[in-house]
Amino acid sequence: MCNLIIVHVILQALDAFNTAVVSPVYYVMFTSLTILASIIMFKDWDSQNASQIVSEVCGFVTILSGTFLLHKTKDMGGVSSTSNTTVPSPVFLASRQNSAV
Repeated sequence: MCNLIIVHVILQALDAFNTAVVSPVYYVMFTSLTILASIIMFKDWDSQNASQIVSEVCGFVTILSGTFLLHKTKDMGGVSSTSNTTVPSPVFLASRQNSAV
């Protein structure tokens, strides 16, 4: 039942948003909940030293930063300083190439 709900929510998100945004958000949510579950169920951080915990937190912050940057640049279309043409963002170009295949 839980899997059906997850698939339904992901399909709704894919209908509303770009795949380049939905996939990283799903990845961050999965990673966040996995870390939380390991802390609660296995007391994972009890057996780790400080450097291991810091490296996990840094990796998690890196994932969050990447997802934040994707959200900030998903609709970014800058105006060139020399002309009035719009430059599409790399995320938009990647989604256009994927849909052409």
